[in-house]
Amino acid sequence: MLLQILVIVLILCCFLILFRHLSLLNEIKRITRTTEEIRAGNPNLRYRLHVSQKPARDLGGELNRLIDNFQKTFERIQFLEEERKQMVASISHDLRTPLTSLLGYMEALRFDRTLTDEERNHFIRIVADKGNSLHERLQEFFELAKLEADDSLTELHKLNLKDIVQEVLLGFYPDFQKAALTPTVNIPDSPLYVMSDQVHLRRVLENLLTNALRYGQDGNEIGIAVREESDFVWVDIWDRGKGISQQDLPRVFERFYTGEASRNASLRGTGLGLTITKNLVEKQGGQITVSSNLGEKTVFSFSLIKG
Repeated sequence: MLLQILVIVLILCCFLILFRHLSLLNEIKRITRTTEEIRAGNPNLRYRLHVSQKPARDLGGELNRLIDNFQKTFERIQFLEEERKQMVASISHDLRTPLTSLLGYMEALRFDRTLTDEERNHFIRIVADKGNSLHERLQEFFELAKLEADDSLTELHKLNLKDIVQEVLLGFYPDFQKAALTPTVNIPDSPLYVMSDQVHLRRVLENLLTNALRYGQDGNEIGIAVREESDFVWVDIWDRGKGISQQDLPRVFERFYTGEASRNASLRGTGLGLTITKNLVEKQGGQITVSSNLGEKTVFSFSLIKG
């Protein structure tokens, strides 16, 4: 009797082992089919294993995580490829336009003997302006490329924000005079320290003030304010120009985006200035935001860590 029971138990064990073996073979075949479909161009598929063995379940989980990473990498590559195409097209357009105009005026200066001295001087000024515009575009292209290629950490130092803001404002004094503007300034009387890179900070302030002058001087008022909030210090730079539409607001920091519908088309730059500014702020551990009420007030705000 005991022998019969042992034989039955042995047979059941053999059937159980065989069943688990066949189940595992079926799951391996399922993994193979799923892998073939993913390789054929269906990256949305995932492995679904119906087995009780923990090592097999762990294998399925790791394979799914591998596919998730692959899909994210693939989507990132597609995004970067589109960005590259857009950048090449934008660079070509932004360089070709001033270069073509510059060459046209140079041609006239060389070969048109009917030009008066006044016309020649006027053309020379235009050529100089076009050359400066071309130089500005090239500088911004190279600066953004350098910033995005450099993954190293920015060295932050304890700086007196009040002094740097005043120095940058003083440098803009001729521009304010030319635009017949007296900026509204609201900064603390006492020193206010932040952790920042001095070169980056100056560039951020210069970019935002230039932006306010370019697009806001028709509102006859621009301003700058400094405020403390929790562990950060915020700088607000604002103007009362035409403003930015709600449709354009989410995209103002995108490279090459110039907000044609909301800003003065005759004053548009390369669309890289605000992208560079955002990059510089984030390298210093801060954030940058923008808000705008059309025809009333547009405010660019960025934060720095308190020192």
